[in-house]
Amino acid sequence: MLRGGVWQPELWLSVDAQPTSAEVTLAQLRMPDLTIADIEQVEADSLKYRYD
Repeated sequence: MLRGGVWQPELWLSVDAQPTSAEVTLAQLRMPDLTIADIEQVEADSLKYRYD
């Protein structure tokens, strides 16, 4: 964490340069048929139905 600069805000990526959670998920899963839209829908549904 220290070498990564997490304590130095001047080293952080700008908000516009940071990937979305769906982009991070897509990169990690490496599933060719999965799209950003699919992941965003799953994320939205999980928030919508969180307490049901």
